[in-house]
Amino acid sequence: MAAAAPAELLSTETMPPGRQYDGWRDAVSSTHLAWDLPRRSESVFRGKIRRQSLGAADIIQCQCDPCDGSRGRSEIAQSDAAAYGLLYIVAGRERISQDDTEITLRAGTFILWDSQRRIEFRVPDALQKITLMLPQPMLETVLPNARDLTGIPVNAREGSGALFATHLRSLAREAAELSRGQQEPVLQATVALMAAALETLVASAGADHRRKLMARISGHILKHLADPALTPERVADALGLSLRQLHRVFGASGWTVERWIWQQRLLRCRQALDLREKTPISQIAYRWGFSDAAHFSRAFREAFGTAPRDYRNRQKT
Repeated sequence: MAAAAPAELLSTETMPPGRQYDGWRDAVSSTHLAWDLPRRSESVFRGKIRRQSLGAADIIQCQCDPCDGSRGRSEIAQSDAAAYGLLYIVAGRERISQDDTEITLRAGTFILWDSQRRIEFRVPDALQKITLMLPQPMLETVLPNARDLTGIPVNAREGSGALFATHLRSLAREAAELSRGQQEPVLQATVALMAAALETLVASAGADHRRKLMARISGHILKHLADPALTPERVADALGLSLRQLHRVFGASGWTVERWIWQQRLLRCRQALDLREKTPISQIAYRWGFSDAAHFSRAFREAFGTAPRDYRNRQKT
């Protein structure tokens, strides 16, 4: 059997002082997808990366001094394909910010992150971690709701989380010894174990995560309700979600996104009529995102059983 490709080794120890941090910035973006690490002036920076290919995935061991960085629209656009990163902390801490939520990961925890969404990290102390980078379809084949489980810290010290963490550490040490023919079945087993750990351990945390995400979605919609161009596509883009994830999370409420936007606009218009505003009804409709007065009138009648003009007149009596 053909031997696996040799591991890629990068270390700032081989770089002259004054160039080490810039070398580290390049190393991170060449191994962990594109990242923006702000420039710094220190002359000495300690960092080591060992990346080993594992079929369609990469397993990356990383040690580094404190640093920080982010992936925004520009960096995301540089990726050829969507990937998931499974980040496991061996020693130290790392703070991850995604979806307006900051999470501090400590030794013995792992988290799944999505390469297609904005994300920031901060390493406050010396850090040692392992990252498994794999194509999104590979995980979603065995864990269709993988996107819903991103950003949730998982305890890797007990149960299936501990089993997966033990496997991941062993894989990081031994992946270079696998032949090309052995890599694919080992990777499939790794993904299956990873999916089991995520699915089992984040059941309750996942529900809480979805509630928080639903609150963010509905809050954004209400804030921009008056914008006639508000669409599910724009909501998803503004919140860094996929359209599929937006519809899945919102659908659990029993509403479609479009229908809920429509209903909230009608409620705001009815509230204006309750307040006996002298503003023309058509202007109230336009204020809350409707672009056609006749269409608004039909929708109002369907929702509340009476035409908006009749409703206003009834409130005056």
